[in-house]
Amino acid sequence: MKMNQLKDKLSILKSHWTTPPPNYQVSYKEFLSFSLGSGGFSFISVLVVWTTLAMNIPLMVSYFHVSTGLIFFLTMTASLIGLIRAPILSMIIDNSRSLKGKFKPFLLVGVLGAGICFCLIPYIPSEWVETLLFSISVPELPIFGVDASTISISLGVLVMFLLLQIGSFFSTLLTQSLGGIEQTISTVAQERANISSFKNIIGKIPESVINIVMPLIAGAFFASGTASGMNNIMLYRIFFPICAIGGVIFVLFAYRGTKERTVVDKQYVNKVKFSDGVKELSKNKYFWIITVFSIFIGIRAHSNIYLWICTYAIGGQAGDTALAICNAVLNMAFLPGLILAPMLIKKFGKRKLIVVANIFCVGTILLQLFVLKNPYIILVLIFFQNLLKGAEFITAIMVSDVLDYQQWKTGRRLEGFWQNYHGFILTAAGLFTGILVPLFLSFAGIGFGVGIDTALQDSRLMSGAFRNITLLALLGSIVSMIPMFFYDLTEKKHANYIRALKLRAAVKNYQGNNLAEEDIVNVKKILEYYKETQDGFIKDEIDKHACLNDIAAQGSAG
Repeated sequence: MKMNQLKDKLSILKSHWTTPPPNYQVSYKEFLSFSLGSGGFSFISVLVVWTTLAMNIPLMVSYFHVSTGLIFFLTMTASLIGLIRAPILSMIIDNSRSLKGKFKPFLLVGVLGAGICFCLIPYIPSEWVETLLFSISVPELPIFGVDASTISISLGVLVMFLLLQIGSFFSTLLTQSLGGIEQTISTVAQERANISSFKNIIGKIPESVINIVMPLIAGAFFASGTASGMNNIMLYRIFFPICAIGGVIFVLFAYRGTKERTVVDKQYVNKVKFSDGVKELSKNKYFWIITVFSIFIGIRAHSNIYLWICTYAIGGQAGDTALAICNAVLNMAFLPGLILAPMLIKKFGKRKLIVVANIFCVGTILLQLFVLKNPYIILVLIFFQNLLKGAEFITAIMVSDVLDYQQWKTGRRLEGFWQNYHGFILTAAGLFTGILVPLFLSFAGIGFGVGIDTALQDSRLMSGAFRNITLLALLGSIVSMIPMFFYDLTEKKHANYIRALKLRAAVKNYQGNNLAEEDIVNVKKILEYYKETQDGFIKDEIDKHACLNDIAAQGSAG
């Protein structure tokens, strides 16, 4: 019996390897190609994560000797650069006219540029890191509990920062190109959910494996010396080139094996001014709902303090081992949400799923506040937080739905503008939210000029840091729930917007003598759907086009 079931599944796989399943648009081969291509960014994300300007990143703490004040200063500067980067990327992507598609041309440029820039960071000479260029004085701010201090900038830090900004430009280009392909690979919402779920499972494998192996190698071969374990620079000089090469190889799958599908007529020319794109998105309430949600989800993410727990609360070789286990287990925690989400979306809808997951996440972060003296219980709670966060990829599907709504409303596709205007607002918000971590740490007694590595060696300061950062994450988690209560773009509404877009594309192609068999099939299906349901929305759309019966008749005549 089991053998017969296996044969049946293999037969289905074979029959749909190059031909999409009924009512879907993407073959299994293309499905897999996109997922493997996303694995390319997974490799690059290892470089991004381990070079992040943050106070829990070993490379920044041990090699570049960052303080809370230095991180704040560099982060604010990076945010200002990001405000300039966003409109440039929008104009590049949304005005692309390549025959290969709107997004695919930028995949290779993005992965090569990001891989080279991030790879160079651990090779910055230690002598440059010790070469002081200038200092910035921070005045005493009694109202915030901040003592007067000095922030030092070295040559090594300056070069690192410049490489980060250039690398971030290319990694953002890569991210947005892959995101744009995901948003346009299918017009079927459920299929997009299936693809997004599978992509996140397969695409995370390289990152998960590297993040497991790195701490194990750190503990086994770099356990001695002043810069031991994850603090040893040689670890990054070994793994970063591997990740860069892996990123390029895997991105080639998406570049060669995927297709962008948008419901537009054949005469459609994609040309949008940045100011026009901003105006149109600013009128879209769903854009603001998702953007505000993202801002506070970013604050909520600070609850994941497992790097601090492993490095400082546990520490030593035990900490390196715990880090390896956490990198495996905590990443695995996302899988149930990724696997079950498509089925749950079908049954409950996207909004309900996100709201319920976030409510439970609030509960786990609240519990974290009461067990801060036990690092292992904190790690268990972080596991459950990740378990609940696994469903958050749903927001990417929501973006795809909203972009279809935007096209129905205005006639324009704005994927590139969405990603960059969204990023622009997040960056602008970051100018204010970026102060929150150093501010909450200052409440715990860790000054702006104090090295975080030194501070967290003190058990009293470490305890205060864990408490205050968790409290900050709790506030972000609570507020993030509010905007989702106003999201009312249901699955039924989205399906009707797609039907309306298909009718409009068919009509324009008919009027331009470019009618395709696909247009005829779409019109016939939608007219049949209306006869069965008498859907008022579809009736209003049908009434706008007098030639629909003529288009359907051509199919009958053929």
